[in-house]
Amino acid sequence: MKMFQSHLIVLIAGLFALQMAVVCAVLRRTPGMAMSGLTSWAIGDLLAALAAAMPVAAGFAGYWLAADAVDMGLFLAVSLMAVGTRHFAGKPGRASVLLAVNVLLVAAIAGGTWLTHVDWLETLRPWVPLVLKFGQVLLLLDLARSVAPLFAQKRGTGRLAALSLVVIAAACAGLNAWSLAGSIGESGVAGPLLRDGSLVVLNVFAVVGLSVSFALMAHDRLRRMLEHKASHDDLTGLLARTAFWQALEAASTHADRHGKPLTVAFVDLDHFKAINDVYGHLAGDSVLRHFAGLLRKTAGAEDIIGRLGGEEFAVVMPDTTLERGRAVSMHLSTTVRNTPCPSEPDAIAYTASIGMAQREPGEGVDSLMRRADQALYDAKQRGRNCVSLHRATKPSHGAALDDSAHWQQQAAS
Repeated sequence: MKMFQSHLIVLIAGLFALQMAVVCAVLRRTPGMAMSGLTSWAIGDLLAALAAAMPVAAGFAGYWLAADAVDMGLFLAVSLMAVGTRHFAGKPGRASVLLAVNVLLVAAIAGGTWLTHVDWLETLRPWVPLVLKFGQVLLLLDLARSVAPLFAQKRGTGRLAALSLVVIAAACAGLNAWSLAGSIGESGVAGPLLRDGSLVVLNVFAVVGLSVSFALMAHDRLRRMLEHKASHDDLTGLLARTAFWQALEAASTHADRHGKPLTVAFVDLDHFKAINDVYGHLAGDSVLRHFAGLLRKTAGAEDIIGRLGGEEFAVVMPDTTLERGRAVSMHLSTTVRNTPCPSEPDAIAYTASIGMAQREPGEGVDSLMRRADQALYDAKQRGRNCVSLHRATKPSHGAALDDSAHWQQQAAS
């Protein structure tokens, strides 16, 4: 009866492992998740389920089972999981090293079982269980070490999942190390908890727990990818219109709360329709991506950049006055003019018109963007390829300042 209950518990653990293999396989088929290490985890869970089923099938069917086959199956499973976790964390997988180790251990177990007359295999055979336990301890610690640096990169569910994986891996490594100490030392060191196959049950359930934690981490990454895709423009990678507007609202609220200046720039690529007509829409897409790259290079670390549609872009400059923002925009305009978009057979030269406005205390974002749009219209009226400023209350010399910005650009060209 006791043996039946033990087999039943191991089988239940194996079924959970099989279910987690299905979960990892489904997550792996989601677009963008093929290279997240989920394939290794799915195969590892299948091997863990197979290892759990081995003693159950042997007990009921009476077939022969090689010694240490179950431990070897679990070692293979954890090896794959370690490779998958390293891949997920962006580290070298060391798959070739682990493959060589697993092949040698399988060969030693098979040789010790079938080639009983070979003396050196007989000498090697007692050390195989110790090597398996020691190797599993190292793999579990490597799992924890691979995931630990991800704490700083994750929030909410992702951080909790990473924490649970580290805790489970460390605890399982400790139990296996305790069992290893008992195997090397006196027989009573390991304690009754880890005798009579109990360690196999614990290891299989630990594999299931690790798989749940990793699946949650993968799901969190998938959720963030989908959120990024929903809030960013596919072509340029910049914030899409809705997300940009939300970021502008947040920046405006922050500026009010802390009494900081806020400047926005409305940017439009000059004669973009002509670029599409002459060079084709694919070339036009290349120009948009090229300009987005220049925007990222010239913008500040805290600036918010978005594509509002077509060839229209906008930049929010927190803690920036109109004069300082004008200098940034002048630099952007010069950079665009002097950096044609690479294309075949010839590079595509293009320019940009920029309209700017500084937010007044308490001013809404709609009013602010309307003033920046008006400044952009003024820049186009002046002949394009220039920077124009809009002031809520213009000083007497404001028009001269606008003309200065315009003529500096024209003279540079």
